[in-house]
Amino acid sequence: MLLPAASEYHVLIFSFVFLISAWLVTVLWKCLMNNVFIKKEIQQSQELKDFSQSVSRTLRVGEILRNTVNVLKETTNAGRIYICLRDKKSGEYQAVYSNRPLNDLTFSLKADNPVVTWLTRNEDCVVIRDFRSSTAYKSMWESEKHMFSELGIEYCAGLRQNDDLAGIIAISGDGHRNLNHNDLAMLSSVSSVASIAIKNARLYEAAWTEARTDELTGLLNRKYFYEILDEEYEKNKEGSLALILFNIDDFKLYNQLYGNQQGDVALRKVADIIQASVGEQGYVARHSAKEFAVLMPNYDIFSARNLAESIQKQILHMRNDSADYKLKILTVSVGISAAPYAARSAKELLDNADLAVYHVKRSGKNGIEIFDTMLKESLDEENAGKKSDHEHIYQSYESTIYALTAAIDTKDHYTFGHSNNVAYYATSLAKALNYTTEMVEIIRQAALLHDVGKIGIPEHILNKEGKLTDEEYEIMKGHVEASIGIIRHLPSLDYVIPAVIGHHERYDGNGYPRRIAGEDIPASARILCIADSFDAMTSKRCYKELMPVEKALRIIREEEGKQFDPDMAEVFIHIFREGKIHLAEPAELKREEKA
Repeated sequence: MLLPAASEYHVLIFSFVFLISAWLVTVLWKCLMNNVFIKKEIQQSQELKDFSQSVSRTLRVGEILRNTVNVLKETTNAGRIYICLRDKKSGEYQAVYSNRPLNDLTFSLKADNPVVTWLTRNEDCVVIRDFRSSTAYKSMWESEKHMFSELGIEYCAGLRQNDDLAGIIAISGDGHRNLNHNDLAMLSSVSSVASIAIKNARLYEAAWTEARTDELTGLLNRKYFYEILDEEYEKNKEGSLALILFNIDDFKLYNQLYGNQQGDVALRKVADIIQASVGEQGYVARHSAKEFAVLMPNYDIFSARNLAESIQKQILHMRNDSADYKLKILTVSVGISAAPYAARSAKELLDNADLAVYHVKRSGKNGIEIFDTMLKESLDEENAGKKSDHEHIYQSYESTIYALTAAIDTKDHYTFGHSNNVAYYATSLAKALNYTTEMVEIIRQAALLHDVGKIGIPEHILNKEGKLTDEEYEIMKGHVEASIGIIRHLPSLDYVIPAVIGHHERYDGNGYPRRIAGEDIPASARILCIADSFDAMTSKRCYKELMPVEKALRIIREEEGKQFDPDMAEVFIHIFREGKIHLAEPAELKREEKA
């Protein structure tokens, strides 16, 4: 009877021991697993802390991207990791960094990609296997689905900056394990920290770039270029360093002809030509308002000259790319200097290139000069023994001016006398405004030539009795551009073009041919406008009687701020009433006396 009882007792003991053992194993296993996961969480937490401190100490985007990839690699089951940043121009998210050097970085995600759209609207990560069941995934192009499949992308997180999606982190699994909940939480935390760091770095880079580049052209600015010049000179003491200066000829005239806006367009085109020609081989800067500097390490004089000739030709033919064939051709005066043979310091390198440009300007512009010591000596002698004589220069152009005015006189006697009268009124006003002798002479010559384009207007329109039709008026208005078409072929007289082209512009912007207003109209043109209008009002024509002086002056006052510059108009009225100028002999009377 005792044996069965003992057997049952042993079974109970065995069962109890087994249960206790199983419980202990379970507890130990849970403790072990908890220990592993807690340890991983602690590791992730520490890694995230270290990552945050690391990226907060740098303002370089590349370094932030590298740290981002490294922390994800260390703390998650990630396989391949890609970081895509939005391109400002295209708006696409271009792959820029990966954890493996051989990973493909040629792909990009378009802004309308459903994954991108989802990340833009939501802060959570995208798990592609879950996303496949959504209608958004079904709307993806097959090429987009294929790209995700080829790259093995299984998870995506947004680099958000407030409501803006600045970038995307795309991840594949490591081939054996997928990202778990903790990994996704880590990915979300890392992307948040990285977003802030990238934003700060980009703001710094933008400020850094802005401080060193020219706002208009995007080239290096003068100050930063000087820093580079000093650095490169020190680096290339044992080698060669060439400096090329491109100075645009008569650019002030170009601005006066077409306005500052068109001038800015031309500067950007010139800058683009130079930058494209130089590429990564050197440095390009806007050295002054109309001058560009090119610094070429390891370039000798001959290589620099070949580059300068290529750029010069491209600038010369730049107008061919424009729809407006009437734009003035731009030319450049180029100076080249090279170290160590022609300069013993960075400053001397720059000064010598500048001297070479100066020599080209003195020799007629539109050329290339290489600096040497003989050039400097000749310039010193020239500056010491030569004095500018503007009066002599202008006298040499006098015969050309009178030849042109005589040509129009054969067709329309009134225009010849009218031009002389306008010259008298315009120069009188210019003197009253305290303009220099040189400027007064330019205005006089412009007045004599302002209507030379009428030689191309049919006589029946020039001498028509009565009001012109709209069609005839449009033809008559063409005399301004015709005048420019004649004068622009005489380089010695191109300085009168701003006055001639603008003498029918109105101060309120309703004139022609360019409809510019206010002080955008060259001062010389505003003077001609008053002088031209006054003589037209006080002269007899086949279609009108002459107007009394007081009435003409009253009309000028009424048109202040409308047709005429108000300040100039007041000065003109004042000097006329003060008797400092008098009524010129009407052109019609001159014609009758001549007959």
